[in-house]
Amino acid sequence: MFDVDVATGDIRRGTTSAHWYQLGLARARRCPLFSEGHTVEVHPDCGAPVCGEVIPDMASIASLVREAHRKLMPGVPLVGWDVAITAEAGVCLLEANLSCNFFRASFDERVYFAFAEALLGRLEGKAGRC
Repeated sequence: MFDVDVATGDIRRGTTSAHWYQLGLARARRCPLFSEGHTVEVHPDCGAPVCGEVIPDMASIASLVREAHRKLMPGVPLVGWDVAITAEAGVCLLEANLSCNFFRASFDERVYFAFAEALLGRLEGKAGRC
C-alpha cells in the first residue's frame, strides 16, 4: 500500500500490512502499532520503482469514488475505495473497503478527527432508540 497525494497523484512511501493480519493473542501482542520498518519503495512483485511516480488525472479518480460513494453507500460514513487504471477499460473501481485503514497515510488529522467526533456524537444521540 502506498500513500498518494490526492491533489497531485504523487506516490509517496509504501508499507506492508501482512504483520497486522496475524491470528492469535501471542502474535497480536508482538504486532507493532505502526508500520515502521516495513517501508516499501518498489512494486513487491516486479521490483519496479513506485515511490516518486505520479498517478495521472487524480481529479477524475476522486470524482469517480465520490460518485460511487454517493450512489452505492450513501449511509456509510467512511469507505476506502480501491481503484485500478487499466489500458483496456481506463479507471475502474475494484472494491469498497468498509473497514479501511490509514496505514502510514497522509491525511488532514484535524478534519478527520472532527468528522469522527461528529459522527460518534450522532451515534450516541441515537443510542437506545432502536
